[in-house]
Amino acid sequence: MSRWDDERREMMLHSLFITFNPVAYLLGMAALGFLGGLYIWFKPTSNISPQPKQLETATDYVDWGYKIMNADMPEIARINPERRQANCKTALQYFEKAIALNSKLAFGYQGRGMSLICQNNKQAGRQSLAQAKNLYLKEGNKQEANNIDIILKIYSNPI
Repeated sequence: MSRWDDERREMMLHSLFITFNPVAYLLGMAALGFLGGLYIWFKPTSNISPQPKQLETATDYVDWGYKIMNADMPEIARINPERRQANCKTALQYFEKAIALNSKLAFGYQGRGMSLICQNNKQAGRQSLAQAKNLYLKEGNKQEANNIDIILKIYSNPI
C-alpha cells in the first residue's frame, strides 16, 4: 500500500468524522484553541535570564545589550512602552561598556543609537548611528552602512 493510499484513507476518516459528528469535531477544535490560548497566556514574556553570562569582550556586551533591549515580545512593547524604555535604558549601559572596551566596534555604536532612540533621545541616537555608519564604511561593510542610512531616514523626520 502506498503512502498516498494511507493519506487518502486518513482524509476520508477525517471527513466522515466531521460529517457524522460535527459537534464533537467543533468541541475538539475549541479545546485545542483553549489549550493554545492558555499556553500563550502563561508563556513568559521575556526570553532572557536575569543574569548575563560572563561578559568579557566588547561583542559580548553588545550581544547582551541587544538581548535586553529586545527581551519583550513586540506586543508587550506596544502595550507597555515604559517597560520597553526601561529595557533600553538598561541595555544602554552594556553598549557604553562595549564602546569603552572597543571604540572601533560599529555594532556597539549602532546598539547605543537604537537604545537612545528607544528612550526618545533621537538626536543623540542619530549621532551614535552616524558614528556606526562611519565605522562600517571604514570596515568596507557597505550593506550595514546602507541599513544605518535607512534607520537615519526613518528617525530624521520629526513625528
